[in-house]
Amino acid sequence: MFYYISFLRPPPSNASLSGKLSITPQITNDLRTEFYRRPQDIFYAWSSPDSPLRTQTRPNKLTTWRQENAYKEIVVPLPPLVREGQQWTLNLTASSKASDAIVNLQDSSVLGSVPFGVLSMPIQFGRSTATEKQGRIERVYALHHGTMKITEQTSFDLDKKTWDSGIGLSSWLVTKSRSGELPDALRSTLFSEERRDIIELGAGTGVLSLTVAALRSSVNERDDSKSRIITTDLESAIPLLEHNIASNGHLLPDGSARPKASVLDWYEDLPDNIQSFSDGFDAIIMADVTYNTSSFPALLRTLASLITMSAKRPLILLGYKERDEAERTIWVMANEIGIRFRKVDEIAGSGVDPVEVWIGEMECTT
Repeated sequence: MFYYISFLRPPPSNASLSGKLSITPQITNDLRTEFYRRPQDIFYAWSSPDSPLRTQTRPNKLTTWRQENAYKEIVVPLPPLVREGQQWTLNLTASSKASDAIVNLQDSSVLGSVPFGVLSMPIQFGRSTATEKQGRIERVYALHHGTMKITEQTSFDLDKKTWDSGIGLSSWLVTKSRSGELPDALRSTLFSEERRDIIELGAGTGVLSLTVAALRSSVNERDDSKSRIITTDLESAIPLLEHNIASNGHLLPDGSARPKASVLDWYEDLPDNIQSFSDGFDAIIMADVTYNTSSFPALLRTLASLITMSAKRPLILLGYKERDEAERTIWVMANEIGIRFRKVDEIAGSGVDPVEVWIGEMECTT
């Protein structure tokens, strides 16, 4: 499990130079259903929206967050020497180190040892007294060759926030690919020099597909034809997914595989654009897709359809965090259609409810 600093009461989109800027910070799990149980100092800093985290003020302590004062409104000092017409981004972190505003995915063994920081959207300062609250936040993640910025909604829409398993599995891939410790089958499938077609199910904000694409960008592909990464979810998730893909183009140089957002509803037949992959897919990647046990038959039907259309048996990579013991029936149900999953690792996070890494393969039939 990981914990996240976020806004119960977000900052406004516009703020007055002569007024007060109030927020209510919170520290919770990914779905905001559990509060962080220990006292935690929260620090604030201001940065330029044009180069967030590069040009920022020194972090200062804002408050000590405690579960019993979780709904307390806090006044944030305005940026120093702020002038009318300027835009600033508010950064909240769990320490006074400016670097902690970035979630470091490069070492999964320490990932989540402190709550993850958060960035507001740009705040316009002027004479306005408008009180419209922001509806989005951003988090920045460090890969070994750049940073990835992921936008989330502050609403409770499940497909518009980043979940634990997406972050945990992404960090595991970054860590193991860097150390050369990826399982052979996974390395040869995801990061081969040969062309690969990869599909993600239930992508949400897109952090997993973007991580895979960024890691693949350092692979020198042998074929002239580029690899393809299709990142799928319900139609309601696509606008934010496309936004995050566009925001991270700096990680994906020309010639590398850029994720493409696509609608895929597990309760429907595979859409034409998915079926157009004549040889199917080399890998199916997923994270946090098992939270709703009633959707298991639909999920497994989709997996079976993707496997059937593929010229060779695709490798399945799953990031999983237990939210209910009943979810583990997925392994039995998958086995009944010939998919064998095996657990290969886990990411401890804060020390409870780790993110588990599972690899699935279709059984050979004679």
